[in-house]
Amino acid sequence: MVGNSTPGRALIEPLLLEGVRESGYTKIPLTKVPGWYGNIALDALLNGMATGLFMAAAVSELAAPAVFNSVAKVAYPVALVLLLVDLALLVTDLGDPLRFHHMLRVFKPRSPMSVGTWCLTIFSLPLTAAAALSLLAEMGIDLERARILAVVAGLLPGFGSAAYKGVLLSTNAQPGWKDARWMGGYLTNSALLMGCAELLLLSALMGQPRATAILATAFIVLLMLNLIPLGLLFADLRPSHARLYTRGQRWRCGLLMLVAGTLIPLGLLLVSSRLGFIFAAVLFLLSGSWLIRFVYVKIPHTSPLEI
Repeated sequence: MVGNSTPGRALIEPLLLEGVRESGYTKIPLTKVPGWYGNIALDALLNGMATGLFMAAAVSELAAPAVFNSVAKVAYPVALVLLLVDLALLVTDLGDPLRFHHMLRVFKPRSPMSVGTWCLTIFSLPLTAAAALSLLAEMGIDLERARILAVVAGLLPGFGSAAYKGVLLSTNAQPGWKDARWMGGYLTNSALLMGCAELLLLSALMGQPRATAILATAFIVLLMLNLIPLGLLFADLRPSHARLYTRGQRWRCGLLMLVAGTLIPLGLLLVSSRLGFIFAAVLFLLSGSWLIRFVYVKIPHTSPLEI
């Protein structure tokens, strides 16, 4: 660990800087655990809900506008609200919220933090435009071409916003996180799954049977596919969990995540596509998704500091 004495710092800091240049932060010593905890888990959940809902609505509307147009116009304002809440949590967690704009003064394409910040900023613009134009359309001011253009413009930065948090966590030096190479893949797939679930719930609330039937099938497929990156992420973090928890604790936690986040939502939708069953399935999915994020964000706080 880096000491406080000036000679010690003078000797070790050039080595640390050289290590950062060569391999990022994954191989340098740690000085402390980050002050990220419950808010970051909620931030990661809201980020996935916002970006996933936008992408699910955009892809659905572009593929089958006759079926999904009305549902998508409701989804974009909801996604914007979720993103605003997420951004409020993210800025608050910086410690000095007034310095957020400093992150936009430069762009570093090899920095997940810089790329993610710019993706979020750019994504917020077409999302805001799509949400505003959707609301105007409901008021009789129909600017359909401009709205569709905003939707298309938001797809790429929306995907980047969904993926960057997992990449950011897996490219730092914190115990556990640096081993989670599938964190980005899991969070991206999870965002698409949650977005599909949210759009399914909106379609059921709006009484759109065709959209509901299609989205229910897509939800089941994405739910099963989500087990692949989740299983790979579990494999990545198995050594870290083995150091932190007993075998019984690992089995109980894993079963809870699997049952709450996959088996119960799957069972509910297979039983019925009524509104109450859909609502319960989405609620269990979101609860399981938050639990997974909470457990992984917690790892460095319970790990012994690696020297």
